[in-house]
Amino acid sequence: MEKPAKVADGVYILEVPFPPGWFPPEHPAGTLCYLVQQEGGWLMVDSGLNDETCFDALCQQMDALRIPFTDIRWLLITHFHPDHFGLAGRIKAASGATVIMHRKDWDMVQFVTEAAEEWSADRFVEWARSLGVPSPELEEYGKVIGFGRGLFPAGAEPDVLLEGEEEPLGNSGHLRAILTPGHTPGHVCVHDEERRFLFAGDHVLVGITSHITPSILGGDDQLGMYLSALQKVQRLDVELVLPAHEEPFNHLSQRVDELLEHHERRLEQMLDAVRRQPSTLWQIASQVEWTVGLWEQMYGIDRLLAMQETLAHLHLLRNRGRVTATEENGVSINRARSQPDELGN
Repeated sequence: MEKPAKVADGVYILEVPFPPGWFPPEHPAGTLCYLVQQEGGWLMVDSGLNDETCFDALCQQMDALRIPFTDIRWLLITHFHPDHFGLAGRIKAASGATVIMHRKDWDMVQFVTEAAEEWSADRFVEWARSLGVPSPELEEYGKVIGFGRGLFPAGAEPDVLLEGEEEPLGNSGHLRAILTPGHTPGHVCVHDEERRFLFAGDHVLVGITSHITPSILGGDDQLGMYLSALQKVQRLDVELVLPAHEEPFNHLSQRVDELLEHHERRLEQMLDAVRRQPSTLWQIASQVEWTVGLWEQMYGIDRLLAMQETLAHLHLLRNRGRVTATEENGVSINRARSQPDELGN
């Protein structure tokens, strides 16, 4: 993508790359941030990772557009992950912009940077053991504790905390922040009703699927909320989707249908696994067709992410009354729940 890229009059894409070596080649190259012109200034959507090379890339693109940081009046953070929130402190310091985030995700930032200090590697390993992770893998998962805490920005406490399902943004009268939970509890998209654009964050991506995991603050129905939020944006009048990774696309309704079908297939795969025999979460995850490759070829963080996804799907199956879980010797065992038609009723 040419950097910066013009989407329309008064709308630009700024691609903030990830530092070299951070992610494998198949991962998106960086975060797509956006500038949207308003009366007397600009609204910026997302900020990029808190890293010097990322900030330099952002500065170069701002210079190319001849837009000084002081012209940024608002900075909307779609969700709390470091590749979206990370540079908020530096942008706020350079611009004086009003930083906007949903309260649910600001609560997540505080948890990750403060309350999560109570989580030791031993406690995390104990959690993994309860999911049936074999002993040889437990040490690998313990290494992820603390990763990312230093990536959250200092001095970036939001000036405005969104509270509701929908709230106006900027001063143009046609931008709305829409709560779309799932990827995170307080993820928001921005709908430009006049241009028919959707600044989608990580909610809807053109090629990859958003990672969904239950969270202590977000509850255990993150996947259910995500599927509902997909249907919410599908009902919007949108001509062009501007996501935070990969590239823009113009087939929102079709893409939502694909994502809904993807998750229903995954739910069915997991249900089939527990129909065959009672299983731990780790055993179920090992039988799923993952887009990143075969389970046997996955290691470390990839397996951890897969187990988090499996947990989110199992929670939804439990909420639908399809699966039950019992604890046996400190390990959670999942079983298929008989349905009336299966009992001959």
